[in-house]
Amino acid sequence: MASHVLEVGLRGTRDYVQGSQILARTAEMVAADQPDAVLVSAKFTRITRHGVVAVFGEDAAVGAGEEIGRGRFDVSGERLEVRWHERPGPEAPRIDDVPGSTSGLAPDGAGGGTCAFAIGGTFESYLAAVIEFVKALHAGRGERVTDIWFTALMGARLPVAPAYPAHGTLTATAEVERIAHGRLQTLSLVDTTGDGAPPRYQICFSCVIEA
Repeated sequence: MASHVLEVGLRGTRDYVQGSQILARTAEMVAADQPDAVLVSAKFTRITRHGVVAVFGEDAAVGAGEEIGRGRFDVSGERLEVRWHERPGPEAPRIDDVPGSTSGLAPDGAGGGTCAFAIGGTFESYLAAVIEFVKALHAGRGERVTDIWFTALMGARLPVAPAYPAHGTLTATAEVERIAHGRLQTLSLVDTTGDGAPPRYQICFSCVIEA
């Protein structure tokens, strides 16, 4: 694999391409050749409202713009690196929103909490549920929170092929919070229950808390 333009869009009323879309389209390409691969980590350094190019290995990002993030997959014990770049040109196309997949949000009062989920069992549907859940925890902190972004996954073993429970529960445990460059940066541990649930991993978010 070399450089590939991802089929991503501006979903609903959003003015940015979701990280879950970028990861899902990349995972689909990886799964086509390596269905046993797992996502290990991902980190986004900026957002974009334009197209996205996935660049694997050391291949040059021909025609690609500024780098917006990096990820790593494990393929039979071998590391597969990917860099995501903004695609110069027009904005990504507008696409329909999708319904939420979580319910029963129960914050624990310490930055974490639990919820139930019901999904299609795919990588994308699972990741979308997790991000929806953790984002809702940030939005419900009781303060004036804006600009909430999913920024990273670490220590993960998330299969790229459909292998996720159709329903279960998610639990987030807040581990780290710090202010950097005027934004609150958080790190939480995510636990999943349900048949075939992935092991615990870390997720990071960034937001602005207005005075």
